Amino acid sequence: MGTERNRAFTLIELLVVIAIIALLMAILMPSLSRARKQTRSVACMSNLKHWGLIFKMYTDDNDHQFYGAWSTSQQGHVWIGALRPYYKDKDINFCPSATKPNADNGPRGSAFEAYGVFSENDSRYGYANLAGSYGINDYVGNPAYARNPAGVIGEHAWYWVAPDVRGAHRIPLFLDATWLGGMPQHTDTPPILENGTGGSGMMQRYCIDRHNGLNNAVSVDFSVRKVGLKELWTVKWHRQFDTAGPWTGAGGARPDKWPEWMKNLKDY
Repeated sequence: MGTERNRAFTLIELLVVIAIIALLMAILMPSLSRARKQTRSVACMSNLKHWGLIFKMYTDDNDHQFYGAWSTSQQGHVWIGALRPYYKDKDINFCPSATKPNADNGPRGSAFEAYGVFSENDSRYGYANLAGSYGINDYVGNPAYARNPAGVIGEHAWYWVAPDVRGAHRIPLFLDATWLGGMPQHTDTPPILENGTGGSGMMQRYCIDRHNGLNNAVSVDFSVRKVGLKELWTVKWHRQFDTAGPWTGAGGARPDKWPEWMKNLKDY
């Protein structure tokens, strides 16, 4: 009766197996990367839904109006202190794609950095130990409640005082951002880099490529939606914001005028 002998892998067979595994990994890795990004984007939207509820609770408790508008003598952004009593979980301050604070709030290295951490001795209301990666539309607020109404930026009539306004779903309230807030104008230029730097004005604080050409945002009606980065120039940041300005509408920016990284993004 014949005997069977154990047969080991030859070197060539082993190399073939390794090559197949490497090929499968090369095929799967982009899909896994996309899945991770999608998961983070969904978690980001979930955070913003919580923020929508927080803003709504605040306005429900305050005669259906927002906090004081930002002004030149106001020691910081009012929303930070105004909303602190309404939440305890600091994790909702962070988009899951941007959880690491920028050291010393210095120059940004990427769109995936958070701002902060502010000192525990910071005297501004609510700022102590604050860090995050979402920012307010600073044209949301009541100029009459500002600490220095005369120092409010722009005309008082520009501001969104309350959520019950026509077209509220097209008014940004709280978004993915590289800073606590900003006051975009229709003339702001797109940033040269994906991290929101190299442009003029404050739109670049929100025009950052965290979610494949999209920004996750809460609107003034407290709904949550995705806003295309080019679309940021078409939403109503303040009452006099020209949504048919130099970057949108008839006579708007030609495709070749967008920065290279934005040229292939979906149009508004």
